[in-house]
Amino acid sequence: MAELGRASKASTKTERREGQEGHGQARGWTVRDVVTLVAFNLIIIAVTFVLKLGEDLLFSPQVEFFIGSWLFPLAATPFYLVMADRIGKRGVLAATTLVFGLLYTLMGSLYCLPVALVGAAVGELSMVGDGSYRRPTRAVLGFYVYWVTFGFYGVIPYLLFRDAYIAQLSERYRYSMEDVLAMVAQYTELPWIALMMAQFAVGTAVGGLIGTRLLKKHVRKAKIA
Repeated sequence: MAELGRASKASTKTERREGQEGHGQARGWTVRDVVTLVAFNLIIIAVTFVLKLGEDLLFSPQVEFFIGSWLFPLAATPFYLVMADRIGKRGVLAATTLVFGLLYTLMGSLYCLPVALVGAAVGELSMVGDGSYRRPTRAVLGFYVYWVTFGFYGVIPYLLFRDAYIAQLSERYRYSMEDVLAMVAQYTELPWIALMMAQFAVGTAVGGLIGTRLLKKHVRKAKIA
C-alpha cells in the first residue's frame, strides 16, 4: 500500500509538471531553448536582411517606406510565433529584441543599444502572465513591440544626429537630395511615423494569422513545438 501511495504521488507530480510545461509555465531555460532562440533569430534576421536587399535593389528610399514596414513583420512573425511556442518562457521577446539591437550596434549604430534595451523591457512587460508566449494573440502583440522598436532605430538618428545623418546619406549612400528630404519627413513628422507604426501593425497581424495557422495545422500536430 505504501508503495502504491508513493507511486500515485510520483505520478501526480509528473502530470502536474507536464501540465505546467504544456501551458508555458515551466521555469528555467535549457540548452535546447537557447539553441532554438539562436536558430530562429538567425532565420528572422536572414529573412529581414534578404528582403531589405531586394527592396534596396528594386525601389527608391521614398518607396521603401511603404513596403518594408509591413513586409518585414509579415515575413518574420510566423517564425517568431513558432519560436515563442517552442520555448514558452519569459525572456524570449527581450532576447530577440536585444539580438537585433546588438547586431545594429556592432554595425556602427551605437544609439541602437539603448533603444533595444528600452524595447526589450517594454516587450517583456507586455508579456506578463503565465503561458503568454504560447497564446498566439499575446505573442503577436508582444512582437509588435519588437517592430515598434525596429522603427525607432530609423527615427532616433534623425532626431539626435539630423545634420550628420543627412550628410552620411548624401555622401556615403549617394542618395539624391529629394530622397533624403523625403526620408527626413518620413522619420521625423508625426503623421508619417504613425503611418509606419500602422503598417507594422498590419504586417504583424497578417503574419500572426499565418503563424497561428501554421502552429495549429502543422507544428503542434507534428509535435515539433
